[in-house]
Amino acid sequence: MQPTLPVLLSILISFVVPRSANVAQTNINRAPQDTEEKVIFSVTKYAEQPTVHIEPIVVIRAGKYLPPPVEAEPAVTKKFTDTYFRPGRRYRVVFGGGDAGTLTVVKENEPGCVGLTAEVLAQTTARLGGQVLALAVSSENIGRGESSRRAPIEDERAAAVALARSLYAQRRVSAALVKKMNTVNLTATDIERDGKFELIGNFEIRAANYVAYNLFVIFAPTTAGNYKPSLTWYKKGGEADFENRSLVDVVDLDGDGTAEVIAGGSYYESNDYVIYKRQAGTWRPIYSGGGGGC
Repeated sequence: MQPTLPVLLSILISFVVPRSANVAQTNINRAPQDTEEKVIFSVTKYAEQPTVHIEPIVVIRAGKYLPPPVEAEPAVTKKFTDTYFRPGRRYRVVFGGGDAGTLTVVKENEPGCVGLTAEVLAQTTARLGGQVLALAVSSENIGRGESSRRAPIEDERAAAVALARSLYAQRRVSAALVKKMNTVNLTATDIERDGKFELIGNFEIRAANYVAYNLFVIFAPTTAGNYKPSLTWYKKGGEADFENRSLVDVVDLDGDGTAEVIAGGSYYESNDYVIYKRQAGTWRPIYSGGGGGC
């Protein structure tokens, strides 16, 4: 007996509807991947010079942090500089994790040794100079919002200095040397955008024979209204094995709501950058690269 028309329709629906539902679900699960290549730069202005410079810190591609082509094949480096150091190219300036103006590339700098830098004109609210750096981003999405970076108030500075001295003492640095501790830079910034400001600072002690004791710390606010070290980096070294860490800036690179901390690394005749991310309550370095040297 031939199936009637209603039966045929029922059979067709039983095959077609589930198949369509599965296709729709598959399309939902396949969210488009962010394939835009993004470059994050440091923005530096030396106190004795009026010009501003940028240097690539990291290239972000498909969620991966890749080093800029500082020592790559000439053709690879040229492609990068032709793209990102093209005169007239504009970038957003990010300071304290938020919008702080724009900058325009003037020209690529001739490398003195090994490195990739360009001279720029900056239109920014960030007060650049000396130890105060900012970031530039090629992305329209990274670092949106208000800047949260400021100088620490007196009580914050006093708390950070006292903790830094105790951290030196824990590393058996003599009391006489600890008295010589210098606060190179100390910044207050809201890493989680929760209204509670962290402090980020680097400190140094200069001793005889060019030996330096360098300390880089992220201080987290406590529920008691005080601070505690949540990341501590320490290095004692002479001229040849000198190492230092200092804040470049903070910015939420991956959109999880907590800013990463970008530090500059200084060595005897070179520099690089380190990105710290807080994972499960602990700050960890997740990238190092860029910079240059002789």
